Amino acid sequence: MNYIIGVDGGGTKTEAAAFDLDGNKISEGKAGFGNLLINEKQAIANIIQAIEESIAPIDNGSCHYICLGLAGYGGVENPQGIKSALRKAFNAPFTIVNDGIIAHAALLKGNDGILTISGTGSVSIGIHKGIEKSAGGWGHILGDEGSGYWIAMQAFIKMTKEEDEGDDYSLLTETILKKLGLHSVMELKKFIYSATKSEIAAFVPLIVQHAEEGDGSSQNILNQAGYHLSKQTLKVIKKLKLSENVTIAIKGSILTNIPLVQSSFINHIKLENPNVKFVVEDVSATLGCYYIAMKHLK
Repeated sequence: MNYIIGVDGGGTKTEAAAFDLDGNKISEGKAGFGNLLINEKQAIANIIQAIEESIAPIDNGSCHYICLGLAGYGGVENPQGIKSALRKAFNAPFTIVNDGIIAHAALLKGNDGILTISGTGSVSIGIHKGIEKSAGGWGHILGDEGSGYWIAMQAFIKMTKEEDEGDDYSLLTETILKKLGLHSVMELKKFIYSATKSEIAAFVPLIVQHAEEGDGSSQNILNQAGYHLSKQTLKVIKKLKLSENVTIAIKGSILTNIPLVQSSFINHIKLENPNVKFVVEDVSATLGCYYIAMKHLK
């Protein structure tokens, strides 16, 4: 059997999948994080482990290509470590790209279009006739508007405004303080300045819950998140000089799982570009590796 290996290496886990040459998944493997910036040696070991797991069930097979999409790969100064490890472990040609590129290929089936991702962070990636443009992806200090981190921070900032203006605490503020085990907003700084991005973003479900129960300020935050993500996406459309037949795919827990954010995002884009086609299906990013690999093989 001839097959292709696709690898999606993220900040918490690595997924590898073997596909036949028609794009059918044969087998898969999983391991720890694949982001080389966290710990290069361990990330490489995890990537190789996931690939070996995906290959293990295949009898008498021949690997034609390996495509890897790794989080943070654009920030790796010297990629020779991962490249030499792959050459040593597997006798197959390979390509390494950023994880956003394989997600783009997976949702758009290897075709041109735009992918907007919003999870803990946010980014929009567009590809048209071989030209790649992006907007966002600056991280939580410089940007990430519309991301899970950004949403949670809007709620925390609103809490400080209530404190400064002497207003009664809102129900959302009371709920957040209770979850943190705090008695007043004055105690908030210790948590905010010691918490990780993920720990802050973990408060998004509380905001969504309050929005669903009719809390206007929570609804406004989620609507604003969709607006910011739409503006980011429209910047990519402008950069690529696209006018019609634009396809936009979405990925990430914020855009796919929160209806208020998704509808705000779609509606704001349609105001500027009514003929946009949206792709909202949930597809494994490893499938994008298949499409990329097939282009290389052709």
